[in-house]
Amino acid sequence: MLCAVETSFDETGIALCDSAGLIRASLLSSQVELHAPYGGCVPELAARTHLSDLPQLWQHIEPELRAGIEHIGVTSGPGLPGCLLAGVNFCRGLAAHYGIALHGLNHLQGHIFSPFMGQGSEPGLSLSEIPFPHVALLVSGGHTELFLVRGVEEIELLGQTQDDAVGELLDKVSAMLGLGYPGGARLERLAREYPGMTELAEYSGQFELPVPMRSRKYGYNFSYSGLKTAVRKQIQERADHPALADNWQASLVAALFSSVVESLWFKLERAVEEYKVSLLTVSGGVAINGFIRAAFAERAGRMGVELRVPHPRHCLDNAEMMAWLLKLRLEAGIPAREFDARSNWVPGEPGWND
Repeated sequence: MLCAVETSFDETGIALCDSAGLIRASLLSSQVELHAPYGGCVPELAARTHLSDLPQLWQHIEPELRAGIEHIGVTSGPGLPGCLLAGVNFCRGLAAHYGIALHGLNHLQGHIFSPFMGQGSEPGLSLSEIPFPHVALLVSGGHTELFLVRGVEEIELLGQTQDDAVGELLDKVSAMLGLGYPGGARLERLAREYPGMTELAEYSGQFELPVPMRSRKYGYNFSYSGLKTAVRKQIQERADHPALADNWQASLVAALFSSVVESLWFKLERAVEEYKVSLLTVSGGVAINGFIRAAFAERAGRMGVELRVPHPRHCLDNAEMMAWLLKLRLEAGIPAREFDARSNWVPGEPGWND
């Protein structure tokens, strides 16, 4: 039995899976409502909540399952320092108590391999069944990165956001419109109210928003601060003209999603062509978005490339994907190593797997 603990941000999770990767127990305590009044995650509050939630969740796991644990993995980065330490120290105690090895796991690596997880009684792909190399896009509240994945630890960072992540952009726009936190799902519902927006994120309307970093001179890097500023400008202009059509917010958000989809796909398409891969994956919290899923599936199909995305429950931070990552690492023969919590720990950066 394999056990994994996730506390990188504002979700407290513990999951157990068997050697085939089938989830045998999964417990999650969400802090979204706790942080919503503040418009975002409060690090100190999140860390204290992890400290109280972890032992309570652990007690809800059946004793016979706990007794069968052979390996423990814990998210040791990247993430908020206090949150990471809460999970790492809790797991160090568990490992000492049960006398078993403790593995430090990379949160982003968990997302990268989450598209290969199984669902329910269906097992996921074994390590030998996962096509390498492939291109992986990770889009979440704190991360927007593009990777070339050649193996469990053979991950090359092709590009990353130079400022805001996509999820951060959506949260900030949601705040500008007074829709609350988190913003992604709220904005998607609003965009779907606009008749000039198709399921494939094709927009026709009054707004023209920039598609950031389209030039090849930027390589595979991303940037969303300029797009955020463009949206803010449009919101401020219409705040001074209340007599305008009352559906302008839905139109603006639809234009925003269309721009985001174009900016992401432009990089994906280039990477697929340059590295001649037949598979691309999209993971992270923003991968739940229906426009991204539909548009990417249609475009990947036209290119003759397979697209894999995780089940929506595995897009957000969760311990199940970390247990799955631990299973793949053991299949690859990667042993437990000494580790410390690392708030900045991006796969593919120099020395990331030291």
